[in-house]
Amino acid sequence: MEGTRIVVGVDGSATSQEALRWAVAIGEALRAEVVAIHALGLLDRWLEPDASARSWRRTFSALVERTWCTPFAGSPATPRIEVLDGDPVDVLLGAAEHEHADLLVVGSRGVGNRQELALGSTSLRLLQAARVPVLVVPARRPGAVPPDGLRLRHLLVGVDRSEASRAALELAADVADALGGSLSVLEVVEFVPPFPLGEPTAGGGGGDGQPGSTQALVEAEVREIRARGIGVQVIVRSGDPARTLLEVADDVDADLVVVGTRGRGGPAELLLGSVARTVADRARRPTLVVPAAAGARRLRGAAAQRTKVPWLRAVGP
Repeated sequence: MEGTRIVVGVDGSATSQEALRWAVAIGEALRAEVVAIHALGLLDRWLEPDASARSWRRTFSALVERTWCTPFAGSPATPRIEVLDGDPVDVLLGAAEHEHADLLVVGSRGVGNRQELALGSTSLRLLQAARVPVLVVPARRPGAVPPDGLRLRHLLVGVDRSEASRAALELAADVADALGGSLSVLEVVEFVPPFPLGEPTAGGGGGDGQPGSTQALVEAEVREIRARGIGVQVIVRSGDPARTLLEVADDVDADLVVVGTRGRGGPAELLLGSVARTVADRARRPTLVVPAAAGARRLRGAAAQRTKVPWLRAVGP
């Protein structure tokens, strides 16, 4: 849409490069401005003692543009590169607010994070505090990106008919509409045994716990999306929500997983629910987390006037 803006964090890491490729490709499809942000405080150790702060900043900014932001090369998306002082989390959250960003994109693990952890401290803190949708992009999986394009054929959306889940579903529909993809919409019905004895009862679904009735409720949720010409399949499973989302993501070979979060986690979770955190940490594929605080964000407009394409142009090296 006119004025759509995407903020992406860059730090030179492999996941940062992949995040930038996604941001540029989505920005190109949506005709959005992409703003690449590096927080200078992260690499202050590079400052040479005999260099003036101003000249070093110019040199470093040129390095960021020349080596870290190569996915911008040849892209018709409007790029902007900013090098700002401060803690990466504070800088990116501030930039998202200042730029009125519709989407914040970050690599799952940046410079210095422990290699055994999929979700680094910066990306986790952003997910906990952001008031805009956050796309967390892991390192590129072998074979996930064809040589001729960044594929986005299929999105998996986890729903539970909460407001956050509806916002996530609408945002996923906009992305699928713009990029020519289709949706799998999954609701997981949790079965909780009553206390002290008795037959298992359903919890968390909002229906009567029967797969048939849940299926009908989800079908009603996606009716208007189908009317837009977007392919949708509805899936209802029982089990643990996070584990089931991860299993179905593998089953349908989702290119992107989308979840809303109401912030039901404990104090350590802040505004990030446990399902969203688990999926973003373990999915090993890009995950779009839509917080309840983001409200009803839309990413369509200019994209709706274009001819849909089934895959995105290859960007970057």
